[in-house]
Amino acid sequence: MNTLIVVTGYGSVKPIPWRRAYLNLDEEAAIQRFVFAYPHARDVSAASIQFDDELSIGANGILSSSYSANTSI
Repeated sequence: MNTLIVVTGYGSVKPIPWRRAYLNLDEEAAIQRFVFAYPHARDVSAASIQFDDELSIGANGILSSSYSANTSI
């Protein structure tokens, strides 16, 4: 089982989101690494998706898996 954590934060000048994805880290560690890379980020949030060996990315950018506890980001 794998877990993909997608962390999102926003810059103070432009409201364009910064996103980074981390594989098989816990949410706390992923957020810490994101904040280290983007120290001025605000409104930082994280979403996770569990998958076995395959992810689907829709045309609108939504990630999904065939894992029974399906989560979309």
